[in-house]
Amino acid sequence: MEFDGAKMYRQDTGLVLIFIIFIWLVLGFILISISGLASSDLVRDVTIVTGLLAGIFVTSALIAVLAHLKKNKVGIYSEELCQIVNQVTLER
Repeated sequence: MEFDGAKMYRQDTGLVLIFIIFIWLVLGFILISISGLASSDLVRDVTIVTGLLAGIFVTSALIAVLAHLKKNKVGIYSEELCQIVNQVTLER
């Protein structure tokens, strides 16, 4: 079993970026759907602003995860390597 920390970091980064894109696609679909159902302009505007704020907070949290992964990638993936080695050793 080969361990490549850089590859795992790229995979994790790609996954977080996919989550960001997915969140905005789903949020956009929901906001468009809700804006057509709103009974008044005030309800529509409040819903859109609230949804956009939620999207911004989720995106900023995921960007913080990316920063954490980049800052601590040696420690994170070294720990993961130790767990993989222990698991392989126990299986034998």
